[in-house]
Amino acid sequence: MAAILKEHGSWVESGGVAGVRAELAGTRLPGRAFWRADLRRADLSGADLRRCNLEHALMSGATLTRADLGGASLWQADLAGACLGEVNFQGAKLDHADLRGADLRGADLGRASVWGAHVEGTDLHETIGLVPEQLSVLRR
Repeated sequence: MAAILKEHGSWVESGGVAGVRAELAGTRLPGRAFWRADLRRADLSGADLRRCNLEHALMSGATLTRADLGGASLWQADLAGACLGEVNFQGAKLDHADLRGADLRGADLGRASVWGAHVEGTDLHETIGLVPEQLSVLRR
């Protein structure tokens, strides 16, 4: 995984000229540590990321459609503009995460901690499981 992340970092920094984009769609990575990982614009659609440590991860513009992030910690993760449709965030920690402009259609945020999460420009109408207590602590 370290080699994939290194190549992906080169790909991001070079604007796609060098390195290789991380294509991790459908991979099983439960419980892994990705603290401060650079996953900008990576493809993680359908990936099993349950209970992963993604704190401070850079994931802006990433594709995580239908990924399972149940119980994951995404504290202060940058998910701005990410494709998060139908993602399972049940019980995940999204405190202070940047979700500005992210696509959350069909995402399940039941029991997720979202204190101070940035949601400016994010449509929350089609999300699942958001309750008034969660809505009251979001940063709009």
